[in-house]
Amino acid sequence: MKAIRTSLFLGFCAACSVLLPDNADARGSAVIRESGHINIGVEPGLPPLGEYDARNELAGYDIDIGRAIAAGLGVEPRFVTLSSSGRIPYLLAGKVDIVLGGLTRTPERAEVIAFSHPLYSEQFAIISPFERKIMSFGDLTSGAHQLVEVRGSTAVAYLREHAPKASMLLLDSYVDAIRALAQGRGDAMVDVIEYVGHYLPTQPQVQWRVIRGFAPPVGDDCIGLSPQDVTLRSDVDRLLEKMEANGRLEAIHRKWFDPGTDQRAP
Repeated sequence: MKAIRTSLFLGFCAACSVLLPDNADARGSAVIRESGHINIGVEPGLPPLGEYDARNELAGYDIDIGRAIAAGLGVEPRFVTLSSSGRIPYLLAGKVDIVLGGLTRTPERAEVIAFSHPLYSEQFAIISPFERKIMSFGDLTSGAHQLVEVRGSTAVAYLREHAPKASMLLLDSYVDAIRALAQGRGDAMVDVIEYVGHYLPTQPQVQWRVIRGFAPPVGDDCIGLSPQDVTLRSDVDRLLEKMEANGRLEAIHRKWFDPGTDQRAP
């Protein structure tokens, strides 16, 4: 099945490239600088990466990263909103110069687009109300606690392998899952904290415990670029390395992803 999905994905991307008009080639660094702007693909329905704020303006992690990249290049950021399924087609069509939106680097995607240095690594965490007294991943493997998970998420497969005794209540969204935990319908949840942490403040009456460090990173999220423009990729990587060295990358990550109360697994 994995081979079939890979073949279909690559076939789709190949078809996209064949159907593109002649002027769909990615703009190079020189053209971007000459134009005075860079087109940045972001997804506005994926908080905290991107969303519309109370003033109906784009805000989020990806917006801050995009602005920093544009400033480093000395140009204006122009954000192009898209969906997750549109990230790679927009890039291949030349509608955006770079694309964000939680773009995880995978071998299949690396066949058709280029990736920057990682922005961050997605990390599993245990999210649980303090009153449940769950202190480590070992507490979940016993099967004594009910887990609340989102149907089809990567965490479900991880738990079935590493905590096969654990019972799971499967729901359709993170909003439903966090609400169920707050209502006492389960004891804990395991998922990518970079995304789930955004939903914890929706239940302010709950004191949350967040436990990390029990699992290796799920994957690296990067900026997607056209493989044609080696110079732009080099410029973006240089800017990211500078942001990492001066602490700017960590500061943006902490601003948008820190869910509050935190406890690291022993």
